[in-house]
Amino acid sequence: MQEIGLNSSDSQKTAEILHKYLASEIVLNLKIRNFHWNIEGIHFNDLHKFFEELYTSGASYADEVAERIRTLGYHTQASMKEYIQITIISEEDNIKMPSHEMISQLLKDNEKIIQELRKDIDTIGETGDQGTEDFLTGLIQKHEKDSWMLRSLQG
Repeated sequence: MQEIGLNSSDSQKTAEILHKYLASEIVLNLKIRNFHWNIEGIHFNDLHKFFEELYTSGASYADEVAERIRTLGYHTQASMKEYIQITIISEEDNIKMPSHEMISQLLKDNEKIIQELRKDIDTIGETGDQGTEDFLTGLIQKHEKDSWMLRSLQG
């Protein structure tokens, strides 16, 4: 355990919260890749590129969450089986979904992450872990921007 001024039971709780976001970022990223690979229609080219941008940035979100867990002195999980158990994002197996539904679903997923992050920042605030509070605030801002872009596509 790191000696960084945090109570070990509090930092364990924080690591568990972060694992939930690691799982959620990975599941969301796979969903975006599903949509990227399977998009069809008149807006194929634009949405194919847009989804690639989303999953590329989303991969960095996951990496940053995993590195925050390691910074706190914990190991990260890297199992889809475990991710599916703790994610707040549902998987999508419909590979023939219309593009407007893909966009709507990704918007709802991003908004769900934002709402959950706001609650967990309050929880982590009680532990005195300002570093993780700040980190999660930054993650909110990233998902807020993604939400804005998705919302803008809905017209």
